[in-house]
Amino acid sequence: MNRVTRGLVSLGVAAGLAAGSAVLATQVLHDRRADAVAAQGEPLKAEARTDRVVNALAGLADDGVYVAPDARDMLDRAGEKRVARAVAAAQTPVKVVVWTDTRHAGASGFDTVQQLEAGLAESGERGVYLIWQGPENGDINTFGPYGYLTMSPHDEFAGDPSVTLPRLVKRVDGEVRWPERDTESDYWGGVSGGIMAGALIGVGVLLGIGTLYGLFVGTTKRRLPGTWRW
Repeated sequence: MNRVTRGLVSLGVAAGLAAGSAVLATQVLHDRRADAVAAQGEPLKAEARTDRVVNALAGLADDGVYVAPDARDMLDRAGEKRVARAVAAAQTPVKVVVWTDTRHAGASGFDTVQQLEAGLAESGERGVYLIWQGPENGDINTFGPYGYLTMSPHDEFAGDPSVTLPRLVKRVDGEVRWPERDTESDYWGGVSGGIMAGALIGVGVLLGIGTLYGLFVGTTKRRLPGTWRW
């Protein structure tokens, strides 16, 4: 085997190893990302939810509106019916919760909202939830996969909730977005993208080694040192 042939074989082996390593790394990252996404998508187990969230989920099952006993002074039954009519008229599933902001609900405010969102997503549908906790204190977000709202009406959580909440519910249909997501997509564009990336990396390594070898031989007119012979 002459020097040129040995050089080409060595370069080919190096390129193959580089491409294989890139493909393997891409597949491992893809699998880990898929596992992480699946874990995030799993709703919290029922036993992990506070009584406040359990009661809210049960109350929402009727007409999509739940008013906690400690929040009845914020929204009376007539106002609740008005909100329920707006919810029924919306094309998007909307859930409205009215409760007070408290530190004695068995979980932090953030965790309570996350538990509620996970419980709503358990049904398999996707929609929007509104939480009213008082003037300038509330939350609005989507539940279910891959949704977002183009509106951010937190400064509108003011005034009479029997008026404000129906108005916000009516805006949901025009403000919610449900982009479709490719479950195989990742940084490289899926497994096929990883293979292509590996091939390109291999070609780049091949060209780089070939260029360095050519410069070395062209400038020194010598073989590589040591036992590696060309």
